[in-house]
Amino acid sequence: MKKRYVLVLALVLALCACSTSKSAVFSVDTGDNIKVTVNTTEGLDLVMEVPFSVTREGRKLLTGSFVYGTYYDIYREAVEEDPKAAVLDEGAKDGNDYFFYTVDGASGVEHNFVVRVGGSGTAVVMGSLAGREEAEEAFRETVLSLDG
Repeated sequence: MKKRYVLVLALVLALCACSTSKSAVFSVDTGDNIKVTVNTTEGLDLVMEVPFSVTREGRKLLTGSFVYGTYYDIYREAVEEDPKAAVLDEGAKDGNDYFFYTVDGASGVEHNFVVRVGGSGTAVVMGSLAGREEAEEAFRETVLSLDG
């Protein structure tokens, strides 16, 4: 019996030690609780502050802020009207609508995502100066959802 207990305990500890994601729930001004989850298997990390960040080895790849859901369309219109901006992709991911755009801003070339969190009154704006490939990877490995 003791061997079985030790084996089960070792298995539980091994499973707990192999966590492959990191999550935080943010209570935002819209009244929603938004859960941000980052897959950490490839070295990404979630910095759980506002604004939140998706990092690798301390380097920010994405920085995210929460806005009212109505801002999703306002951001989209602003991007379409800005001659220095271009939509690179749009679609749905994890039950959320999003668009991905680039803009030549005052800080350099930005690669940004605007996400309307499904079932909520919240949108998330995530910006990056890290470059397109790293921004896309960080976005791909990040899940945004309504919590509760």
